[in-house]
Amino acid sequence: MDFALSEVQEVFKSTAQKFFKEKCTVSMLKEFEENNKGYSLSLYKEMADLGLLGLIIPEEYGGAGGNLMDLAIVIEEAGYACLPAPFLSTISYGVLPLINHGTEAQKRDLLPKIASGELIFTSALSEPQAHYDLKHITSFADKSGGEYSLSGSKLFVPFADSADYLLTLARTIKSSDVSSEGLSLFLVKGNQSGVQTSQLPSIGSDRLFEVDLQEANVSAGDILGEVDNGWTITQKTLQMATALQCIEMAGVLRRALEVTRDYVKERMQFGRTIGSFQSVQHRLADMYTMVEGGRLAAYQAIWKFEKGVSAEREVSIAKTWLGMKGQDVLVGAHQLHGGVGLDMDYPLQFCFRRFKSMQLNLGPAPIHLKRIGQSLSKKSVADASLQFLK
Repeated sequence: MDFALSEVQEVFKSTAQKFFKEKCTVSMLKEFEENNKGYSLSLYKEMADLGLLGLIIPEEYGGAGGNLMDLAIVIEEAGYACLPAPFLSTISYGVLPLINHGTEAQKRDLLPKIASGELIFTSALSEPQAHYDLKHITSFADKSGGEYSLSGSKLFVPFADSADYLLTLARTIKSSDVSSEGLSLFLVKGNQSGVQTSQLPSIGSDRLFEVDLQEANVSAGDILGEVDNGWTITQKTLQMATALQCIEMAGVLRRALEVTRDYVKERMQFGRTIGSFQSVQHRLADMYTMVEGGRLAAYQAIWKFEKGVSAEREVSIAKTWLGMKGQDVLVGAHQLHGGVGLDMDYPLQFCFRRFKSMQLNLGPAPIHLKRIGQSLSKKSVADASLQFLK
């Protein structure tokens, strides 16, 4: 894995840093959270005009034709800025699934509009009895002629009230068994009849909703991939979404670390800055190691995706490390700050709340530890090493 950024990627990074620094000040973040959408429509349009929404969309569909690593660099800076917007949800559940599994008609119709900021996508996958294991999905799509009628309840849908399309998983084969078979993915229009949303309480700034589907009609042209074969696409989509969220988490934690570093350089106690005390320096060194470890693990997963190699284990490693050690980083940041860290006009509380939301989303550490264990049991590390030596 090459850790060096290309000249073009350096431009992406510096441009994103400058843009988000200007557009996501603490006062602006507070304004975004308090408006009726939870984010700024004008800022989202500016992101589209800057080319961020179309960064990895191929040029023939109105995008810039960048790669996953280019995107990850921008997402890390968005995480650093604590950006509240349907940016990552649109990329993860709109752009990537369409590029990888959409029909030509779907790509030509939807991707240019995403790039221009006209369309927002989100995911409607989890259900009350199926959150981290989607084999328990009970939402059903009843076929009638050339259309499907979807009914069921979906939980933790980000920005559902703003989304133009909801990537929705439902059963197309009735079965009383818990199974990954007979599941299909649909592109459900968010503003159509039969789709009702209600906001859920959330500690983070990204708004979450419950979506109630009551005979919401979709056509055969709104199916993503093949009918009854949505499980494989869903798993790939979730893996890439988790990897990108890990990049965002790394950005959030980097911001918390740097805010703390700057604070201890100025905070005076006993006639000297507290950053001059060895115990504080050791604490910061531990926090830095945790952040960099998680950041590099997340970028390794992105790198493997970019190479077309399975990154299932690397994604779980990154999510586990960031979920567990990120908590230690933020606890350390608040302890070194004292009471000022809880001030709502101070950036640290934005980092803490966004991290807590992402820590649970797409699987907390115990879920991913289990997946790592399962992947190791399929082929032991020793066996893999022996195979390599051969």
